[in-house]
Amino acid sequence: MPDSGPHVLILSPGSKIALTRALAEATSARGGRLSGWEADPFSPAATLCSARVQGGPVEDPDSAEQLLEWCVRKHVNLVVPSRHDDLPTLAHAAARFAAAGVTLAISAPETIALCLDKVASHAWLRGGGFPVPTQASVAELATSPLAGGFPLVAKYPRGSGSRHVRVCRNPSDLAGLDPDWIVQSHAPGVEYTINTYAARDGRCLCEIPHERLLIGDGEVVRGRTARQPALMDLARRITEALPGARGPLNIQAFWDEGTRTATVIEINPRFGGGYPLAHEAGGRFAEWLIAEYLDGRTLPRVESWEDGLLMVRYREAKFFRAMPPR
Repeated sequence: MPDSGPHVLILSPGSKIALTRALAEATSARGGRLSGWEADPFSPAATLCSARVQGGPVEDPDSAEQLLEWCVRKHVNLVVPSRHDDLPTLAHAAARFAAAGVTLAISAPETIALCLDKVASHAWLRGGGFPVPTQASVAELATSPLAGGFPLVAKYPRGSGSRHVRVCRNPSDLAGLDPDWIVQSHAPGVEYTINTYAARDGRCLCEIPHERLLIGDGEVVRGRTARQPALMDLARRITEALPGARGPLNIQAFWDEGTRTATVIEINPRFGGGYPLAHEAGGRFAEWLIAEYLDGRTLPRVESWEDGLLMVRYREAKFFRAMPPR
């Protein structure tokens, strides 16, 4: 029999301690429990869950079906993805999950496809009048406006975070890149992440920019919230213009203080690595997911959050004297 409170499942919590803790606290406050779907038996974040189930990536219909069967059997109410590569399969399976009484906290397939393809997202942003860098594929570079315009930024077209990104300062730096890799003009200014939350009705409830002061392995290690109105307005307009954005998103942009201009370089339709900073500042997206999707509440906009909050990450050790229970 199901417990009286909600049963929430986070997929691949890995080392996402702060995100997992936020979900666990929001679920526990309603008398519920958080489970973790995790392949790694030594996942530190999974130890914060009430239960851990041995589960791997959800990148194909068969793995999505296995996940759905487990969710139905265990009376899961809400599933929260955290892994980039799981999103396309889950977005297309969302209607099937919903028919079985399981809600997936995910944007529409159109938004997922658009955001995960840097060529498509660049074209969409440019078509919507949003500021973007000049872009071409490696194959197109010689005949594009970027030809000879070093330094250039090269990216894998379906990568996430700062991984698979390289700065190319001369033609030899481009050697060996596949023709479909993209190259962009160097965006001037300071790099920011803007964490946003899209309500079920498409409204953007909150925008919290933070400056990326120090990056490690593609994620922010040191960041500071900044009430930058131009970036907040830009992120709100992008979030509300996307075709079916729902729940947490993060938008990467550069802000040039001298010219007072922004350049948008990426949209990620999921909880990002910098979400814990937004959460601590007052953007309680983890709680809002449960309030919207499980409590059925319509949430107001949130504009009061802590400006200038500095986050510094550090390494911590977790010790296992026995294999964690499955």
